[in-house]
Amino acid sequence: MRPFFSPKPRPHTNATIQVDPTSCQASVKAGSGLLELTRVGQRTVATRAMATNPLKLMIPRRRGPAAWIYTSTFGGGLVSGDQIDMNVRLGPDATGVLTTQASTKIYRNHNGRASRQSLSAVVAPGATLVITPDPITCFADALFEQKQRFDLESGANLVLLDWQTCGRRARGERWAFQRFHSKTDIYYNNDLILVDSLLLDAEDGPLTGSFRLGRFNCLAMVVLIGEKLATACHDLLQTIYEQPVDPGASVVDTASPIKHGAIWRILGENPEQVFQSLKSRLRFLQEIVGESPWSRKW
Repeated sequence: MRPFFSPKPRPHTNATIQVDPTSCQASVKAGSGLLELTRVGQRTVATRAMATNPLKLMIPRRRGPAAWIYTSTFGGGLVSGDQIDMNVRLGPDATGVLTTQASTKIYRNHNGRASRQSLSAVVAPGATLVITPDPITCFADALFEQKQRFDLESGANLVLLDWQTCGRRARGERWAFQRFHSKTDIYYNNDLILVDSLLLDAEDGPLTGSFRLGRFNCLAMVVLIGEKLATACHDLLQTIYEQPVDPGASVVDTASPIKHGAIWRILGENPEQVFQSLKSRLRFLQEIVGESPWSRKW
């Protein structure tokens, strides 16, 4: 098998480049992805893209300053023992959107082996990486582990959305997975500015308990970092600080300043309500990437 590199996008076309996951070198581990984005003129293009089964990368050719990359897997999710390792690099002043086609499903665990995915990204000065996936949905008895690391050089910008639903609620599966563990490390100019770890383990007691997730069926975290996002951070913090506190609200959120940015956390009784909050508060992204990250999906 040989590596596949997506050709340079032609301007003013809506065709889609699909990175062939079967055409990578046999020596590359299954589930590996590599993506390099470069600023060329007024646009950002994918100068290198590679993926191996079960990971797929799709790069539509769009107008606007940003390169858009959709990740997916065969079957729309991860089965027990699957491991996805994605490496992303943005060159100076590049703008990239990393998203998904639909929610990532974590299927039922049958053999005690977790489904795993990791993302490592390096963002150069002046570059902006926007990560807006659909939520992760864990089936009953699923085991899932996620690791994310972002190395932002001075002047880099990051928008990170990480969210998950309670599962297949229509089938009676509500926070019915075995274990969910997600860890995110963010460095800015070699300085560790954020460590976020979320562990939801059924061995610690029912996740639906009133002192755990209770009535909520969706949770989300948004991180904004960088000079380009300074105004957005200020507006977000100001809006949430000024809103009335209603413990019985169907959507409850909070925000805090962090070094070079802000972090926003949301709990919602319904994923659609959380999505509407995300869409409203993150509408500034349209000015950065050319259109709403959700304009062609929701």
